[in-house]
Amino acid sequence: MTDEERQRQMDFILEQQAQFTVDIQKLQESQQALLEMQAGTEQIVNRLAAATSAGFQDLSVKINALVDAQLRTDESAKDLNSKISALVDSQIRTEENLKRTDENIKNLAAIVDRHFSEGRNGKG
Repeated sequence: MTDEERQRQMDFILEQQAQFTVDIQKLQESQQALLEMQAGTEQIVNRLAAATSAGFQDLSVKINALVDAQLRTDESAKDLNSKISALVDSQIRTEENLKRTDENIKNLAAIVDRHFSEGRNGKG
């Protein structure tokens, strides 16, 4: 190999080494950019996780309150049904009493009518 060929080989190797250095520098810059993006993504994910957790806690509290309200509503409905049943029973007894009262008034009116009609006819 001649000196000129050796020189060309060395120049080629130096040129390749310079290119590798530039490529490595670019890769390092790209890696740094990716690390920064990853850190930003982690922050976003952490904020989303915290917001989601808070949202689930709030939802859980609201669901528990809704369940409690439903249980109270069910109890109130049972109480209301009992009162309505008692009111219906009372109304039935009142209607029965009114019928007996009507019959008693009719009987009394018949007695009074008979009494007055007998009294007018001179019987008595």
